[in-house]
Amino acid sequence: MRAPSLGYGDYVRFSQLVLDRCGLHFPPSRRADLEIGLQRAFAASTCADLDAYYHLLQKPKQGAVEMDRLINILTINESHFFRNAGLNDALYRHVLPQIITRQQQTRTLRIWSAGCASGEEPYSIAIMLHELLPDIDQWSITILGTDINTETLDRARQAVYGNWAFRETRAKQYRARYFRPVRPVLPRKSAPSGSKDPDALPQRPKVSRYNLDPKVQRMVTFAHFNLVEGDYPSHQNNTSLMDLIMCRNVTIYFTEDITARIVDRFYDALANGGWLVVGHAEHSLSTYRRFQTHNFPGAILYQRTLGQEDTSNDQLTVFAPSETPAALPRPGWLAPAPIEAQPAPPEKSLIPAERKQTAPSPQQDPLVLERARELLAVGRSKHARDRLLPVVEGKDPSTPDYAHACTLLGQACANLGHWQEAENWCRQALRSDKLALQAYYTLALVLQHQGQLTQAIDAMKKVIYLDRNNILGHFGLADLYRNNHQLPQAQKSLANALRLLKGRAPDELIPGSDGINVARLRQTIMRQQQRWGTETNRS
Repeated sequence: MRAPSLGYGDYVRFSQLVLDRCGLHFPPSRRADLEIGLQRAFAASTCADLDAYYHLLQKPKQGAVEMDRLINILTINESHFFRNAGLNDALYRHVLPQIITRQQQTRTLRIWSAGCASGEEPYSIAIMLHELLPDIDQWSITILGTDINTETLDRARQAVYGNWAFRETRAKQYRARYFRPVRPVLPRKSAPSGSKDPDALPQRPKVSRYNLDPKVQRMVTFAHFNLVEGDYPSHQNNTSLMDLIMCRNVTIYFTEDITARIVDRFYDALANGGWLVVGHAEHSLSTYRRFQTHNFPGAILYQRTLGQEDTSNDQLTVFAPSETPAALPRPGWLAPAPIEAQPAPPEKSLIPAERKQTAPSPQQDPLVLERARELLAVGRSKHARDRLLPVVEGKDPSTPDYAHACTLLGQACANLGHWQEAENWCRQALRSDKLALQAYYTLALVLQHQGQLTQAIDAMKKVIYLDRNNILGHFGLADLYRNNHQLPQAQKSLANALRLLKGRAPDELIPGSDGINVARLRQTIMRQQQRWGTETNRS
């Protein structure tokens, strides 16, 4: 069924609804774009008219699928690998090496591609890190790709791309190293018996699709996220203490007020010294007044400066122009390696060959648990899960390390977004050992993702009951209280976490935090105290 043309009243109410829900701004000059998108989305629905469709979209639960469909149609998702040569030069030559040097002690990197579309941008960053880090397996790297469009996120997870995604010169050169050709299967032509007709032989099909190497694909985690309605920065959804945030050509579809609010939250989501990358056509420089502006050849980047809250845009750091080769070279402190001359390296493994077994015996369980922890630390959750399952299958729950193995399985499943499985494994661990603190902590995070805040708070309280000095327990409880609209309790929990940080060395790592040190967590808590204090006063 085709929707009727939009009257002015329909245009006003639908444009306001889309603006409120996801920040997309359709001024009169883009009214036709909204109308075309609405007609396509309405035709796929079961509604009889626009009134019914409008009311359905307003329902948070019943209209969620329809709203996702409308947003998927209205959002433009154009991306390709290594888009914008000047920007990628700046990232590769200056920004990423600076971040790597700063994080050398903890060997942790945290990067967020907000508005990642079909994944080319975060995967480009992952490829650059492979080039920059010869010991990449020894680093804990978080690359989060988020988008409001569910269809493009599905394509990003598949990591299969056509030739058009490699239209940049350097993308074509890296393709031979980090992608595998996907050849279509052609039917074999039949021929009379004894025929030597060459056309009867199978022909090698032309490659038009390429699959990203799994070792790069595993570095990126994708999640559906709404920059207008989402809660960030947040430790629970992994959007805090970022070293680099990429948000290119996303806010051009927002109003300036909405963009300013998003940029302020990005500032809070960055660690001190962290970088923000936006597109060329974003709003005015005044929107980024809290950042220090860095002017590179062909790119302008913004940095949350060390030891300063706000920085005037009059302070420009200008980097001298550098030559821009067709392919990104390795930095001077790494041995040069021509891209085209090197074959794709075999996938590296943290597990020595002599220790690999498909079905570990009970006496080898501690070794398997140790390797599983290593795999989880570097983001290889699927591999960790596959190694842990044989440890618990058919085992007596009273077996030593059974609860620990179930807890690790819960963490692996949570990292993979398999929330129900994660909950089941955590509860299995707690049935085996009622004092399994880490199982309570993981269970609390899983329950929060499932919207069960009261149960999540109870689980996190048990973490603190078992260990009153657990910093992450107090910090996590604060976030849960705040999400449950219990701001006074949230502020108290933040104060407890901050108290436990007193007297600790700034570079001391927080246990269980994946490399976050005392200084970074203290900064985050103090920013949250200020922001939540403002919310308390308003309420």
